[in-house]
Amino acid sequence: MTITCIAILFFQSCLSSDKRSCGQILVERRQIKPGFHRDLVTYVEWNILSKFDDDSDQQDCQLLLVEHFPGGIYIDPDQIKNEEQFGGPEVLTTETINVESMAHHASSHKIFVFPNIDFDYGFGTMTANITIPVHLRYHQAAIGNKFASVSLSSPKVFGRCNGVTSPALNCKTLPIKAPCNAKGMSSCDWILLDSVNKDTLQSDRPLVLHVPVGQIEHSWPIIVLTVLSTMAGCSLILWNFLAIT
Repeated sequence: MTITCIAILFFQSCLSSDKRSCGQILVERRQIKPGFHRDLVTYVEWNILSKFDDDSDQQDCQLLLVEHFPGGIYIDPDQIKNEEQFGGPEVLTTETINVESMAHHASSHKIFVFPNIDFDYGFGTMTANITIPVHLRYHQAAIGNKFASVSLSSPKVFGRCNGVTSPALNCKTLPIKAPCNAKGMSSCDWILLDSVNKDTLQSDRPLVLHVPVGQIEHSWPIIVLTVLSTMAGCSLILWNFLAIT
C-alpha cells in the first residue's frame, strides 16, 4: 500500500513538472493609483527558453494576453495608442468602446495585448511587465453602500515560438487561432498557457476594484441645494442686467 501511494505521488509530481515545462507561467497582478483612473500592472514569467539551444529561436517567442473587462471598467483606445508611442504594449480592440457610458448601460469588452518581452538567458525565462491605463465607470447611486465593486478576472495568456506553437513545448494542448499582432490582419496558432499566481498559486483569483457611488438618501438635499443655487445665480444675473439698463 505504501509503495502504491509513493508511486502515485511520483506520477502526479511528474505530471506537474511536465505541465510546468509544457506551458505554465507565473502571473502577478496589481492596480495602482486611486480614484476612477488607475493603472493595471501585470507581470508574466514564462520559463520556455530552457527548451531552446539557439538564441535566434528564443527571440521569436511571443506572448498574448486576452483581457475581458466587465461593464464597470474600460480602456480608452486613443490613450492606449498614445502609450504605444512611449513604449507601452500594443493593444488590439475589436469592439467599439463607449467611454461616456455609465456602468449599468455599458457592455463588457475584450482586448488583445501584445507585450514587450525581456529575455533572461541565465534563468531561461522570458518576462513581460505590462501597464495598461484603465478607467472605472460611474455607477448608479445606492442605498447604504458608499462603494461598488468591479471584479476583474485574470487574463488568458497564450504563447507561441518560431512563428508557430513550437514543437519544443511538447504540449498536448490544441493550438488556438488568435490575431498574430495588434494590426489584426491575420491569425496565428497559439497555445493557451496555465497561469498561477506566485504567492497564492491561484490563477482564477480576480482583482477587485472599489469605486465610490452616490447615496440615494442624499438626493433631496442635493436637489434643493441645486435649485437654490440656480435661482440665486439667475437672480444675480437679472439684478446686474437691470442695474446696467
